[in-house]
Amino acid sequence: MQFHKIQPGQRLHCLLVPGNSLRVQSGKLQIQAAPQFLEGIAWQVDTLLSVGMYYQPQHHGWVEVQALEASELLIQQTEPAGWLQKLSLVWCRAWVYA
Repeated sequence: MQFHKIQPGQRLHCLLVPGNSLRVQSGKLQIQAAPQFLEGIAWQVDTLLSVGMYYQPQHHGWVEVQALEASELLIQQTEPAGWLQKLSLVWCRAWVYA
């Protein structure tokens, strides 16, 4: 598990796999998942989360978490089995920026 404090306007990039979850401990966050493609059409879904809400990815990929107000985020990742999951643990720790 990882715990992050994010100030308004800051962003966190995470490489997530199915089975991971993001839980908002306090504040309000916007989650923007990587675009999905189907028959040459791309779409992207933004998700707003507030206190107590969860986000669980359905696909492997990057998500961008942006704090809309001062927030605390708990990231729970499955036990790393493959190289992608091990890499996701490292990348989530490294990519907080304003």
